[in-house]
Amino acid sequence: MRSIVTGLACLSLVGCAAGPVMETYGSISKQVVETDGGDFWVFDRPDIGKILTTPSPGTIAGPAFVSGLTLQAVKLDPVIAAHQAVARAWFAKTGRKCEIKTSFEIWRPEYEHTYTCRP
Repeated sequence: MRSIVTGLACLSLVGCAAGPVMETYGSISKQVVETDGGDFWVFDRPDIGKILTTPSPGTIAGPAFVSGLTLQAVKLDPVIAAHQAVARAWFAKTGRKCEIKTSFEIWRPEYEHTYTCRP
C-alpha cells in the first residue's frame, strides 16, 4: 500500500512540474539537432525567446543502460554547456544570430534557455 501512495505522490509531483513546460512547449513541434554526442530534440519559442533542449530517447538509452549496470556510477545527462551548444547549433541551423542569456535544468535531462537574437 505504501508503494502505491508513494507512486501516486511522485506522479502528482511530475505532473505539477510538467504543467508549465507543457503550457510553454506543448504545441511546438520537436526539431532535431545532430551532435557528436547523439541527437538532441529542441523546442524553440522565438516569440518569447525560449528554447528547450533534451537528448533524444535513443541518445540517452545507451548511457541509461550502462548506468543501470554500473549502479548509477555513470552520469546520464550532459552538462549545461553541452545543452547550450545544442541551442547554439539550432540557432546556426536556422540562420539566426542569438545569444543565450540564462540556462537552467527543468528536470534531468531537459534544460531551458532564454535568449535574444540580433536582426
